[in-house]
Amino acid sequence: MYTLLGNPPQDQEKWEFTVPESQLRLKKKRRDNDRIYGKFIRFTTDAITLDIDQFPSNRVLHSDDPNKFILVSFEKLRFPQSGLKVIGEYINRLMKAGLFLNRTQYRFYHHSNSQLRSRTCFMREANNDAELDERIYQMGDFGRIMNAAKRAKRIGLLFSAAEIDVQLDPKWVTDIDDIENSSTIFSDGCGLMAKRFAIQVSKAKRIIFRNQRYVPSVFQIRYLGYKGVLMMHPEMEDEKCLVKFRKSMKKFSTIQDYSFSVVGFSKPFAFGRLNNDVIVLLSSLGVTDEKFLAKQQDYLRWIEDASKEVTKAIDFVSSLDNCALAERILLDGLDNDAVLRDIRKAQTSEVSQFLKNDKARARMIIHKSRLLYGVCDPFKVLKEGQVHVRVTSRTGLSTLINGDVLVVRNPCLHPGDCLKLRAVNHPRLAHLVDCIVFASVAKPKHQAAPAMSSGGDLDGELDHFLLAHASPLGAGDKFFSYDYPPNKERPGGNVTRADLANHFASYNNAGLAKVVKLHQQWLRASPKGAMSAECQELNALHSQAVDGARVKIPDRLLTPPTPEGKYILDVLAEAAEEYHANFTQLGAIELDTDTTSAADAEDVLGELFKSKPNAVSEYELFNMAIAFARKFSMTAEEVKPYLTHLDIGALAAHEKHAISSTLALTPKEHRRLWNSLMTSDILSSRDLQQRQLDRPLSMQRLYTSTTNSPTTFFQYLKIASEQFTRKLLVLKTDDRFAVGIFIRGKIPWDEHSEVSDNVVVCSFMPHASGSMAGYRPCTIGYKLHCDDRTLQLYNKNKRDTFVFISRPLKETGQDVITSIALQKISSRVQKAGPLLPPLTSVANGYLAATGDREAHQSFDLYFEHVQTEEYIGRFTRERTTFELKSVEKIDWVSHPKWLKDLFVPRQSEDKFKQLVTDLTHEQLGVLMNFSLQHRAENELYWSFSASIGSLPLHPDVKSWIERYPPLVYVLLKEYPPTEDMTLPEPLSSLCTPIVSGIIRSANTLGMATLVGLEKIADSINNLPTDEYLELLKLAALSIRPKTLFQETLLVLHESKSPERENDVSAAHLYRHALNVAFDCAEEAADACPCDDSGRPRTSKGSYPVQCIIPVGDYGEAKIHLRVDMSIPIESGKWMVEQAVVDGVVTKASKGELIATLFHPLPPEVSEMQWNIYDSGSVATANAMMDALSRLWEEREDCCTIYKTIVWAPLSNDELHEMELEEEIPGVEDMNASQVTAIRSCTAPLSLIWGPPGTGKTTVVVQILRYLLHRFTECKILMTASTHNAVDNVLERFLKINQENNLLPDEMILRVATDVSKVNKALQSYTIDARVGGDMHENNRLHKQAQQRVNVARIVFTTCAGSGLGVLRKVNFDTVLVDEASQITEPCALIPLVKGSERVVLVGDHVQLRPTVKPMGKALEYDVSLMERLYTADTRPGTVKTMLNVQYRFPRELAHFPSSEFYNGELLSHIQDSAQVLGALATTAFPWPRAPDLGGIIPTVFIQCSSEETMGSSSKGNEDQVSLAARIVSMLQSPAEEQGEKPKLSIAALSPYAKQISMLKEALPSSVTCATVDSFQGRESDIIVFSTVRCNASREIGFVDDARRLNVMWTRARLGLIIIGDKPTMTEMCSLWKRAIEACTEVILPPDPEQADA
Repeated sequence: MYTLLGNPPQDQEKWEFTVPESQLRLKKKRRDNDRIYGKFIRFTTDAITLDIDQFPSNRVLHSDDPNKFILVSFEKLRFPQSGLKVIGEYINRLMKAGLFLNRTQYRFYHHSNSQLRSRTCFMREANNDAELDERIYQMGDFGRIMNAAKRAKRIGLLFSAAEIDVQLDPKWVTDIDDIENSSTIFSDGCGLMAKRFAIQVSKAKRIIFRNQRYVPSVFQIRYLGYKGVLMMHPEMEDEKCLVKFRKSMKKFSTIQDYSFSVVGFSKPFAFGRLNNDVIVLLSSLGVTDEKFLAKQQDYLRWIEDASKEVTKAIDFVSSLDNCALAERILLDGLDNDAVLRDIRKAQTSEVSQFLKNDKARARMIIHKSRLLYGVCDPFKVLKEGQVHVRVTSRTGLSTLINGDVLVVRNPCLHPGDCLKLRAVNHPRLAHLVDCIVFASVAKPKHQAAPAMSSGGDLDGELDHFLLAHASPLGAGDKFFSYDYPPNKERPGGNVTRADLANHFASYNNAGLAKVVKLHQQWLRASPKGAMSAECQELNALHSQAVDGARVKIPDRLLTPPTPEGKYILDVLAEAAEEYHANFTQLGAIELDTDTTSAADAEDVLGELFKSKPNAVSEYELFNMAIAFARKFSMTAEEVKPYLTHLDIGALAAHEKHAISSTLALTPKEHRRLWNSLMTSDILSSRDLQQRQLDRPLSMQRLYTSTTNSPTTFFQYLKIASEQFTRKLLVLKTDDRFAVGIFIRGKIPWDEHSEVSDNVVVCSFMPHASGSMAGYRPCTIGYKLHCDDRTLQLYNKNKRDTFVFISRPLKETGQDVITSIALQKISSRVQKAGPLLPPLTSVANGYLAATGDREAHQSFDLYFEHVQTEEYIGRFTRERTTFELKSVEKIDWVSHPKWLKDLFVPRQSEDKFKQLVTDLTHEQLGVLMNFSLQHRAENELYWSFSASIGSLPLHPDVKSWIERYPPLVYVLLKEYPPTEDMTLPEPLSSLCTPIVSGIIRSANTLGMATLVGLEKIADSINNLPTDEYLELLKLAALSIRPKTLFQETLLVLHESKSPERENDVSAAHLYRHALNVAFDCAEEAADACPCDDSGRPRTSKGSYPVQCIIPVGDYGEAKIHLRVDMSIPIESGKWMVEQAVVDGVVTKASKGELIATLFHPLPPEVSEMQWNIYDSGSVATANAMMDALSRLWEEREDCCTIYKTIVWAPLSNDELHEMELEEEIPGVEDMNASQVTAIRSCTAPLSLIWGPPGTGKTTVVVQILRYLLHRFTECKILMTASTHNAVDNVLERFLKINQENNLLPDEMILRVATDVSKVNKALQSYTIDARVGGDMHENNRLHKQAQQRVNVARIVFTTCAGSGLGVLRKVNFDTVLVDEASQITEPCALIPLVKGSERVVLVGDHVQLRPTVKPMGKALEYDVSLMERLYTADTRPGTVKTMLNVQYRFPRELAHFPSSEFYNGELLSHIQDSAQVLGALATTAFPWPRAPDLGGIIPTVFIQCSSEETMGSSSKGNEDQVSLAARIVSMLQSPAEEQGEKPKLSIAALSPYAKQISMLKEALPSSVTCATVDSFQGRESDIIVFSTVRCNASREIGFVDDARRLNVMWTRARLGLIIIGDKPTMTEMCSLWKRAIEACTEVILPPDPEQADA
C-alpha cells in the first residue's frame, strides 16, 4: 500500500500525485484464473492510499484495458465535525477536477449499483468527459433516458459483477411479451432458454456439483441490454432460437458486446437461514419466543456435535456443501488431526457469522428450507396462491405437494412479506428443479406473489426467495401484503457526465439507516411488533429509501417509546454472542477422538445409514459406506444388510445397477433392489410370490400410509393417474385381507372413463390355506372415476360398484374408507375373506407406479396443511370507546362562577334567557363556545336567540353560524323573510353566510333546506356572481343524499331565473355553472355512494385516519394518515366519518393532509376513530368555475370570441374579415382542405372538423408552425382533452422544429400537474425537468417555474391543466384545442379565457361526445363547444373548415360512414384499393370478393344467433366470443398459398365491458381488446366487432348510438368484421339495418375441432 496523501483536507481542490512506477505495476494473470487486477485508491479520514488489488469482473473491463482504470472508494471517508453534505461536495470537486497519477488524468467513468451503495466507482484515463461519453454511449442507448438516477442505474448494469462465459450471436435470440394482466407483470425479469443452450453454458461455466457436471434449471444473466433470469423451457428444443427475453428484461438497447454473462444459477441443497428480518416478522405473526429459542438451541447443538460424533460431523459439513470433508471424516475418523482442523475451520466459519460489524445477530440454518431463485409459470397451469417447488433432496428429486410453504425475500420489514402459499405439483413444470415457480395468473387488482414479498420481481437481484415448511415454523397468521408502489421518477433534461458524477457524489443512505433504526425501536416498543402501524409506515418509507429516494419521516414516528423487557432478537443475539465468545475462548471444543476400531466399524456404519445426513443423497451415502467398509476390510456380505436402510425409490436406474454390481447381489437381492413392493410391510413374501410380484419390477413407491399422511392419498393418486402408465394400489383392511388394483394406461382425472381388462382387481389373504385365484379383470362396461375425494370402480352404473374408496368428512375422524364387493373377485374369496362392513377404514395403504420417465421417482415431501391461519388486515384497528361530552360531567373548578350558575341547576328556557341578558359580548362568546364543546344544544340555541334579540346584531353572529350552521334557522325565525322572498333589512348583509348555513345543515335537516332557500330566492338572485358560484360549489360538495343535492342545486339555479331571462351572458354562465356543479356532485356520489341519511353505504375506498387536529377555531384541520397507504392524494373532495364531515383537501404531503371542512367537528374529535373517504377530485371543477367566472367578469378582455361563445349580438365594428396569405410554408404535400384549415387559424375563431384519418394532428402541427412564422411574438397555448393527445402533437411538433429550427428548446414547455402521465420520451420538456425537481415537494422551485412559463413561446398541456398550477394566471394570445369535441364546454373555456385573441378548435363532433354523468346528459352538458358552434349558423369572425380527404382506409370502407355521418363529403385518398386490400388475402379468413372485378370486400357480417347473457349490469355473449376466437385464429393463420403468418394488427371491440373481459380471456395477447369508447382515437388493420345483443324482444340498448357506430366503423384500416344477430340488430334500428346491408355476409366453413368432436 502506498500513501498518496495523509490527512486529506476537506477543502482540497487538487488531486495530483506522483507515484513510483513500481507501485503502478499490475499483477500478471495466472493461466488458471481470469482475475483482473488494477489500481485501487481508498479515501479515508487518515489518508489517501494506492494499492494494486483485484477488480470485480464486468463487461466494461473485459472489453477495455484495466491498466487505464482506477477503482476509487470513499466508503470510509469522514471529515471531523462535518456532515454527509461536505463529503458529497468533496467528491464532486474531485470528479470535476479529475485525479492525476504521474500526470495521467483519470475522470469519473461509472459504477455498478452495488458500488453506488458502497461509495465506490471507476475512474478512467481521459482528457475530458466527451471521450468517456463516447465510449459509454456506444455500449447502449442510454442517451434517451432523461433522468440522472435512472440513467446511472442502467449504465450501472455494464459495471455489475459478471464473468464472461459464452458469446451469443443475437440471431439466436428473440423477444417475447411478458405474461401480465392490467394490474401486474407475472414474468417480470424472467425469460426462457433452450435446454441445449443451458448445457452449453454449464460446460462453459464449468458448473460441477459433487464432482459431476450439473445443469441448473435457472440462470441469472446479463446480456446486451437484458438482465434477469432464464429458466429452461422444454418446448424450445425444436425451435431455432436459444433464448427468449421478456420485454421487462430489456433495460437498454445495444448492438455491442455479445458476451453472455452468468451472475448466478440455481443450486441443490441451498439451505435457507432464519435471520433477524424473518424472525421479526414470524414473531409478529404468532411464532412464540420459545419456538425460536428451541430452534437456536438445536442449531447451536448441531454445530457443537459436529466435533463429537462421526455421523453428526458428516451431516454438518455436508450441509455446508463440503462432501469431500464428509467422506474424509468417515474414512479417517475424528482422531485425525487434519480432519479435526477442517471441522474446526468449518465450525469457526459458521460461528463467525453470529457477529456482523461487531454486533451479535440471530442467524440459523433451517434444514427444511431452501434459498431459491423464483421463476414464473410459463404455461399458466398454477392457480393464484400456488407454487410449484421441486428440489434436490437426499432421496432424489422431490416435489412438494398439497401443503403450505412460507416464502419470503430479504430485506423484509412488513409482515405481509411472509407469504403462505400452497405447494402443488404439475407435470408440465417437473423440469424446473431447485427453484420456486410462481403462478402467472391472479384476480384483477391482485399482485403477483413475488411483488407481494418486499416488492420483488424475478430478476434474481438481492437475495433469493427463502422457502420453508410453514408448519415446523408455526407461522399461522397471514398478513395482507403491502403494495410497494414504485418511487416517483423525476423527469430530467439533457443528462451530462457532471450530472452522473453529482448523482454518485450526493448519494447517501443516511435516510435509510434512520428508517431502519426507528423500525427496530418501534417493533421493540409496540406489543404488536412489526404489525404495529408505526412499523408498517416505516416499512413504506424503507421501500422508498432503499431505492435511493429521499424520504421525510413524520414527526410522530421520530420518538418511539421506551420498550419494556427484552425483545426476542435481543435474547437470541445474547445467546449467539455468548456461544461465539465461549467458542472463541475455548480455542478448540473438546473432541471425541477415540479411534474407530474394526470391532466398532459395523456400529459406525449402522449409525451412518440411520442418521440420514440432510445434504447427502442415498447413492452418496452408499459410496461413503463402501469407502468406509473397504478401509476396515468389510466384505460385501457384511455391507448388504445395511441396504434395508436405503430408500431404493430415490435411486436412479444406473445407481441401482452400480450397487448391484458392487455388492454382487443375488437375483433375489437384485429384485428387491428394483421392486419397492419387496421392501414394504403391507404385503408378505407369500403374497408377492403368489401374485408373481417378487420379480425386478420397476415399481416406484409414491405413497405409503406408514410415512405419508393419509390426507394426501388422493393427491398421490392424481399424480399416479396422470403421469404414470402403470399403477398398483394396495389397500389393507387388517392382517387377514388386502386388495390390489392394477391399472394400465393413463386415467383422466375427474372423468368416468371406460375400462376393461386394463384394470385388474386381486386379493391378498396371507392366512388363507393354499393358493387362491383372486384375479378379476374388468370387462367392457366397467368405468373408473377418480377425483379429489373418491375412487369408484363400477359396472355400467354406480349401483353396481366393485371398489369404492373415499375420504370422509373430517368430523368422522377417519382418513380413508373403502367398500369392496368381494363376490366380484370370486365366490371363494367372498367365503374365505373377512366379513367387511359396508364402509371399512383402511389400516394401511400403498401406491406404487411405473412410468416412461425416470423423473417420476419422487413425490415424497408433504407438509400437513392445517387451516389455522387468520387473515390480518393491513389497516386493522382495535375498536376504542369514548364518552360524549356533557354538562353533567364538568369539573366546574376551572370555570367562572357566572357560567356555573347558568347550568347548575339546569334552567328553563325563560329563566336561562333572563340570566344571559346581563352578559357582556365576551361572556356570550364564552357561553356559546362552552355550549358547543359540551353538547348543551338547548342552551346553545337559547344563548344565540338571546344574543340576536336586539339590534344591532351581535358582531359574532356570522362566526357563530359558521361554527354551528343550524343556528341559521334561529336567525330566520327571529327575522323571517318577506313575502317577496327577500331577507329583512337586519339580515340583508348576511345573505351569503345564511345561504351557506342552510346548505351546510342540509345533511341533518333535509327538506328544510329547500324551504329555507325558496323563502329567500330573491335575495339569492341579488347575490354577487362570485359568491353565488361559491355557494353552488358548496352545495355540490357538501350535500350527500343524492335527491337532496339535486333539488338544492335546482332551487339555487331557479333563484337566478330573473337574471337569466334578461341577460344571455348570465344565462350562459349559470347554465354551465349548474352543469359543473351537478357533474362534481354526481362524481362524488359515484366515488362514495351514500344512503338517504348521507352516510356512506360501504367502507370501500375508505382509509383509516391516525388523528384529526383542528387548525384555528373552525373550518380547517390537519388529518394524519399512515404513510404506507396508497391513497391518490390530491386536492379534492374528501369525506370524514363517524359524525360525517365533508371537506376539500387543500394541501397534501406523505402522511398528512390539510383540509377545509364544510361541517363542524364534534367535541370528541380527538377521541374518536375516523375513516376518510375519497369523493373525487375538484381541481378540474374549480378550474371550470374559475373560467366561467372570468369569462363573465372580463368578457372580451379575456377572450376575443366572448360574444360568439355566449351568442350575444355583434356590432358592425366587430365584424372580421380573414386576412389571406398566399404562401404557407411546409404544405406542399397537403390537400386543399388541409391548407384551407391552416390558413383559417388567423381568424378570431377557426372551427376545423376532422373526420377519422384526415390528418388532424398534421394540420394542428402545421398551424403551430404557421402561427410562429406569421406572428413572431405570439404566445401559444396548445391543449387537448387528454395527455396522450397533447403528447402526440408535441412529438410531431418537435420533429418539425428540429428540421426547421422554429424555436429553441427552452421556449417549448410541457406542463402537467402529474408528470408521470407525460410520455417518458417527452418528460425532459416538462416544467419539473426544467427546474430540476418536483414543485409539489419543493415550494422554492415555483419562482423558477413561473419564469420558465413566462419566457416560453408555446406551452403544451391539457385543457384542464391550463387552469391549474403555474399556468393559472398566465395569458396566451393564441389557443389551440385538439379533440375539442370530446370535452365539455366549461372545460374548453379554461384555456380560452386566458387572453385569447385567436382560437382554433379541432375535432369531430359526430363521433362520441364528452363523458358526463346522467344529470349532465339531461341538461345537455355533453354538447361540446365545438359541436354547438359548428352546427349553429356561422357568425362573423368564425371560419369553418372540414377536412374532407381521409388517408386511413380505402373507399370500400369509407363509403358507409361518409354517406351516413359526413354528408357524403368524405373522400378517400387511397386510389388503388385492390393493392391495399391485398394484404387481407394473406390470411386464412374467407374474405368475400366483388362479383365484377373480383376485388376483396373488406366489410363483413357474420351471423350468430346465440342469445346474450341476462341479469348483469354489463352484457356478454359466449358464442360470439367463441366465434371471435375462431375468426382471429383464421386472421392470424396464413392463406394456403402463403408461407409466412400475416403481420396484421387486430383489435376486438364491443360496446360492453363484460364482453371485453371474456374476449381477453379467449383471444391471444397480441389482439387488443377494448370497448368502443376506450378505442376512440386509435386504429387497427382489422376490427372484429362483437355486437353482443341477441334477444327475442329485439332490444339493443345503447348499441343503437350512431356516434358509437361511427367510431367503431372508422377504427379499421383494412377490414371490418361484425358479429351479431341480424334480426335483433335491424328490426328496431334503421341505422344498423343500413350498416349491416353495407356489409357482405360470410358463412364460415365448419370448425374442424367441432367436426372431430
